[in-house]
Parts: sequence; C-alpha cells; structure tokens
Amino acid sequence: MISLEKKQRVLIAFHQDDKSQRQIAKELGISRNTVKKYIEEDLEKRKQDIRELPITDNYVTPPSYKKRKGNKRALTPTVMKRIRKMLKDNEYKRQHQMHKQQLKMIDIHEKLLDEGFEISYTTVRNFVNSEEKRQKEVFIRQKATAGHEIEFDWGEVKLIIDQTLRSLSMAVFTLPYSNERIAYLYESETMVCVQDAHVKCIDYLGFVPEVFTYDNMRTVVKNFIGTEREITDGMKNLSMHYHFKIRLCEPRKGNQKGHVERSVEYIRRKAFAHRDTFTSLEEAQAYLTEIIMKLNSRKHYKKNQTHHELMLEERIARQVSAEIIPFDASELYEFRVDKYSTITYRQNRYSVPEGHVGEWVKVKASAEKILIFSENACIATHKRSWQIHQWIMDIYHYLRTFEKKKGALAQSECLSQAPTKIKKLYKDYYIGNERDFLELLIYLKEHNNLEKVLAAIEQLEKNPMVQITTEKIIFIASQGEYIHKTVHSKNEVTTQSLENLSAITALFETKKTGVLH
Repeated sequence: MISLEKKQRVLIAFHQDDKSQRQIAKELGISRNTVKKYIEEDLEKRKQDIRELPITDNYVTPPSYKKRKGNKRALTPTVMKRIRKMLKDNEYKRQHQMHKQQLKMIDIHEKLLDEGFEISYTTVRNFVNSEEKRQKEVFIRQKATAGHEIEFDWGEVKLIIDQTLRSLSMAVFTLPYSNERIAYLYESETMVCVQDAHVKCIDYLGFVPEVFTYDNMRTVVKNFIGTEREITDGMKNLSMHYHFKIRLCEPRKGNQKGHVERSVEYIRRKAFAHRDTFTSLEEAQAYLTEIIMKLNSRKHYKKNQTHHELMLEERIARQVSAEIIPFDASELYEFRVDKYSTITYRQNRYSVPEGHVGEWVKVKASAEKILIFSENACIATHKRSWQIHQWIMDIYHYLRTFEKKKGALAQSECLSQAPTKIKKLYKDYYIGNERDFLELLIYLKEHNNLEKVLAAIEQLEKNPMVQITTEKIIFIASQGEYIHKTVHSKNEVTTQSLENLSAITALFETKKTGVLH
C-alpha cells in the first residue's frame, strides 16, 4: 500500500505537470497499474458533487484495500445457534425480574468450552455484541419550572457521635429549578422519619411543590403488580394532606431524579468530609444546617442569582390562599403499663407516671418524641431512642414511690438518667438524706424552676456559717425580686445582721437524715 503523500504526488504530476502514467510510475517507483487506478478514481469523482454526500475529497483520502472475508472455522452455525439460545434465556430472565441471574459473556464462553466447542472469548464477545445490537439509551433534557417539582432521596453518613461510630441516614430534598438543597439527619429510614422529613422541608420552603419524585424505596412503594406499583398508605396520607402528586422513577433509573442523586454525594462531601465528630445528633444537625445555608447562598451556575433567591421565586409561583397545616408524622399504639410503670415500644421501655400500673395507655410515636396519653390527657413525654433494649426513665414519675422506698433512690435507673445538675445536687448535699432530696424534687416538679434553686444554693454557699437545707433553698428560690435585692444589699448593718442570725440558727439546727434501706 502506498502512502497518502505518494497518491497526492501522482495526481499533481498528472493534472499539473501533464506527465504520462508511465513517466509518473517510473519517477515515483510504483506500479503503472496503481498510477492508472488512482487517476481513473480521481477522474470519476470529479464528475460528482460531493458537498451533500458523506465522503471527502479524493485528495485527502488515504489509499485502502478491500478486506478479505475468510470462512469462520470456530463460529460454526451450531455454535451460533447455541449462543442465541443462551441470549434468549437472558431475555426471559430480564422480563421476569431475574436480571441478576443472567449469563455474562464470560459465562457463555465457559459454557461453550464445557460443551466441547473450541472458540475464543473474543469471537464470542464479537458475536454477542452483533446479535444484541443494544441501542444506547437517549436522554431527554428537561427544563425545570418554578415550584413544579422536588426530588427526594436517602444517603448514608457515618459519624462519631458521643465517641461512638454510628451510621446515620440523611434525607435530602432538591428543587430542580433553583437547585435549593435541604437535608436532615435521622437514625432510621422508617415511614415516620420519611414523613417527618417532608413536614420539616415543606415548613422550611413555605410552599408545597406540585410533584414529589422518588425512587422505588420501600416506604413509598408497597409492592409491584406487574408493571404497576402500589403506593404505601403512609405516603398516600401525606400526599392527600399536602395535595401533591407522586412521581416514581423506573427501576434502576437514577438519572430520572439526577438532581438529588448528585446532591446526596455533594452535601455529604461538603459537610462531613471536613468534620465527622460531634457530641450529639442535635449538634451534627445544627452543623449540617449551617453548611446547607452556605451552599444555598451560592449563585446558580447558569443564573445570576443565589439558590435561595431562586427558591423564593418558586414560593411566589406556588403561593396559595390556604394556610399550610403541618402533617402529624407519628404512629399511634396502645400498650399496658407494666410493674415498673413503663411501656415497651420497639424493644425500648419508657416510664409512665406512677398510678397507672396495669392500665392501658395510648402511645404516639414520632421521629423525635414519644407521647403517652391516658384518657386523652398527655401524662408523659420522652425523647425517642432509636437503639434497642434501653430504659428511658423520668425521675419525677416515681417520687411517691421513693417516699416509701428511700433506699432505692441512690442506685436507681431514674437517678442515673436525671439531668446532670440534679445528680450533682444529690451527690454534693443529699447523700444519706434522701427525704429532704425528695422534698426538693417535689418542689422542682411543681414549680419547674431549677435555675432559681441553683441560684439559691450558690447564694447560701457564700456564707460558710450557714447550713444548706431544703427549707432554706425553697425559701430563697421562692422570694420575689424585692427580697432578692435586699439579701444582696451592700449595707454593712444588714449584712452583719444576717450573718449573726445565720450563725445562731446553725448552732440550734439539727440535720434531718433519711433512712437507707
């Protein structure tokens, strides 16, 4: 085969130098038949107008020869028939939700070898590709409309919470028009968490998008009936309450909600690649919210506005006259109170105020709280625990019982879960004096003024001659502003008088002690 340069020199010598074919062949050292072939091809193509044809000028087309077609010795009709049969089996499996059990090309090749055929993997691969001729999917670019759609998805985040590595779920929403992103952290992906995330998102947006887009997650799709999919009752209730439509992506088609697919990875990297250690889940959520606000304050890559400003445009576009009432994202159950005055919900125990042992109570469980009702009155509220086999106790639920069983207070689960300030009060002033400590707890339960009690103790500690007792703490904590100022007066006579009275009281006062059982 001669080079493109020699071909061009042949044509130049013939057309411009008026040389004969024999002279050209002699000067270039190539066959006269070759020279004749290129000159005839050029003269023939000069008769055609190739401007509308998918070919180039003859002068820039390199010389080529026709490929020889030989007989296929390995790819016999028997082998082709066998491969087509395996491809047909694969098609059946794709149609019957068995796509993960298809034969790959390497499996087809191995099976042919096991059956005694001598054939290479490359031959099998080329034939399978020619048989299937899978047409590449065409994607249709979408133009987002303000307030029309929002996409939802879950993402996994691993964080160190209170010195423990935990795997959390991040609920992410993205508005395709403004690219505004919203994200919340949860310890589960149950229906209550999905609903709670929607309530928070809609409350933040101030409007309800017309369409919510999801993939085929279990909390959204109950089951498949042929090609039809049935929506779960929880999502039906949510969509009917907020009046939005549900759009489901086709199976294994994440590109149909590409905005939120990208947002999950983007938010996770921007937020938690820099920091992954927190003291509590609330701190992690506050940090995530701060990062989201920074990301939403950036300008859109196409529009000269920030994501948040574009979201406000969507709010105006979807403004409705009716007020948006939040959805009640919770589950309602009924349980019997056991002998420990607790109810068991999802393998965790939550305390109930004493006096309800053996009764049936209603429990309303949301993503964050547990509410316990008796005769339509809320008698207890707890922070929900997503762990298992936990006891969530409130010390104020057992005060009357502790009056009878004072010795049980020191080692009780209630005291170990009490607020840190209350545990410190017991440790510093009331060990062995449980009776007075219970009296102080009853006062705190009735008045809910722990800060005033701590201030009263701090005031009493300033005078080392004064003995700290429950009566004095309650007396000072109950005083009004006028009396409080009088106690702190800088008048020397008043100060000295109070100190003298305190010293005299301390001489005659005896400490009451409780009995440790």
